[in-house]
Amino acid sequence: MILSKKNNFIGLLVGQLILIFTMPILHYISEGAGKLILHSAIIGMILLTIIGNRKDSTWYKLIITLTVLEVVILVLALFLDAFALTYIAISLSLFFLFASVFVAFKSVFFSTEITLNQLVGASCIYLLLGIIWAILYSNLFFISPNSFSGLSDISTKLHFPEFMYYSYVTLTTLGFGDITPISPVAKTLSFMQAIVGQLYLTIMVAGLVGKAINSSKN
Repeated sequence: MILSKKNNFIGLLVGQLILIFTMPILHYISEGAGKLILHSAIIGMILLTIIGNRKDSTWYKLIITLTVLEVVILVLALFLDAFALTYIAISLSLFFLFASVFVAFKSVFFSTEITLNQLVGASCIYLLLGIIWAILYSNLFFISPNSFSGLSDISTKLHFPEFMYYSYVTLTTLGFGDITPISPVAKTLSFMQAIVGQLYLTIMVAGLVGKAINSSKN
């Protein structure tokens, strides 16, 4: 197998990169096609993660279940033309994303050696944080459209690509200021993401350096 337990985070990383670099395309196509591509990218990320995981594990059964639910909701969203279903499907992915963060964090920081797969897993966690917050921002906007300013008028309903951009700009503390939080909840989510991003980088570097020192002593 190309992917196995020893390099199982590669599938997750590839899936995340596909999702991230698919987002700009949604600005130039219709909302219906955008929903299809968005759902397909999320489902693809989940499917790529399945490869290399044990088929008898609870983790494997969880992502299989999430994939089936994503496909069902995708079909319903397309036929019923209901944006609420699109947001439900995106929100459903949060369970997969949080579980992925937990599994990757446990594998990366609770092992005694440093491998290429662990470095990939550490990168996956950082990218996952951006996707998770993008979903939270998107859902907040769906509930309260006045929570953010600076969003484009190209689409009045599907702003997920813009929130992906805003999420990573906030996570890396670039803060360009083109999109700004307005409501108290939006502001809280934004500064919490910046804090979590900086804390994670500090913990990751300290953890990897500590394991490198211990490995050199042994």
